[in-house]
Amino acid sequence: METIIQKALKLLLDKYGVSYDCVTVAEESGHYRASIETSDPARLIGRNGTLLNALQIILKNMLWSQNEEKVFVTLDIDGYRQEQYDRIYDKVRRTIEMMKERNLNDIKLNPMKPFLRRLVHLWVAENYPELTTDSVGEGLDRAVRIHYK
Repeated sequence: METIIQKALKLLLDKYGVSYDCVTVAEESGHYRASIETSDPARLIGRNGTLLNALQIILKNMLWSQNEEKVFVTLDIDGYRQEQYDRIYDKVRRTIEMMKERNLNDIKLNPMKPFLRRLVHLWVAENYPELTTDSVGEGLDRAVRIHYK
């Protein structure tokens, strides 16, 4: 599957007319991470990652139309998305430290998109076994709440 994803991504980039240095794909627990290294990352990332998100959706749709099963792929360009995740994890870590310092039973994070909430749920479960998370709110106001088990 890694080769198929790599070929589809290269085809997409060639059609878009973007030069790239390297395209790599790695699998982790059934989820694929595709990474592009390029000399012009801004052209592929777009403002606040909007183009990156669009490219990821197009790539997923290409793969889903070729395969009978859904393929889950996260696309990253020159580490942009990983840096975004690291900033979120750092903010959550600081929020948890503040929660513990102030002896709070729970704390609610700012609203975020569903895929970011999922990352926070998984990260907290992996790094803070004494804590648990759930999502609260509706629509665009949906946020992660962190509390003790």
